Amino acid sequence: MFYLCSIGSNLDPAQHVSQAVGELLARFGHLRLSSVIQTKPVGMQSRHDFLNCLFIIESELSQAQLKAEFVSMELTHGRDRGNPLCKVTDRPLDIDILAQGQSDDFAGAGVDSYLGELLAECYGLGQVRDHKVTLRLHTSKVFAEPLFGQQPVHLWQPSEERQATIVQPVTDPHHPDLPRQ
Repeated sequence: MFYLCSIGSNLDPAQHVSQAVGELLARFGHLRLSSVIQTKPVGMQSRHDFLNCLFIIESELSQAQLKAEFVSMELTHGRDRGNPLCKVTDRPLDIDILAQGQSDDFAGAGVDSYLGELLAECYGLGQVRDHKVTLRLHTSKVFAEPLFGQQPVHLWQPSEERQATIVQPVTDPHHPDLPRQ
């Protein structure tokens, strides 16, 4: 099953988004990642801007199992899900499942308006021009930490044959020769 997901953070967002991407890459081995953008909070009062991005993974986990893993990551990063107002308060990490399907084609998926440009860019149907942020990918298997955030990329976790994480820009997201896990 393929999943379209989002990451958001407005407390130490560069740190938490970078770490979360590294953790997801270590867990799933391959991510298709959008640009990273800075946005104003939506549906809550806060003076802290968010960093947001989209990612697509393939997993054998059910939606409930995957959400449980994401909640565990959020808790590890310091999110207080016991707070009844946790959906409208600042957070170090928020990972949501937006859609699922038998293929990785989510070009027509419904997403919040502030994520629409990211989704279009992932499929070569548009371009995000403003508020992009560059982050460093933090993983334990990378000697020189690669940068991400300025364009959609495919990320692969190093295997025993490869010594560095592969960061490949998405030039044609539907190209059949892109490696898959």
